[in-house]
Amino acid sequence: MPPASRPADTGRLVRPRWYWRVLFAHVLLLGAFLYISLASLGGYLLMLGFADEHPQPQRLMALGGGGAIVLVCLWLLNVAMPRRVSPVLVEREPG
Repeated sequence: MPPASRPADTGRLVRPRWYWRVLFAHVLLLGAFLYISLASLGGYLLMLGFADEHPQPQRLMALGGGGAIVLVCLWLLNVAMPRRVSPVLVEREPG
């Protein structure tokens, strides 16, 4: 048994770092997939809202739902993006 996978003297299990990196990559890909799916659903509902072959109440509901989903996607994008791309160094004046 390799030393990294056997319990330490304190009784806790030491896991390799690559496991957490792979888990982080999976969660990141899943989040991106879900975000793209939500944005696509909003776009599809907006397209249905502008189509003429559906009755008026269905078109209004599709426009309302699609607009709400697109607004939620934009809000999520705003929340997820950092405020600044590069850190700003602020020097305090002495005294």
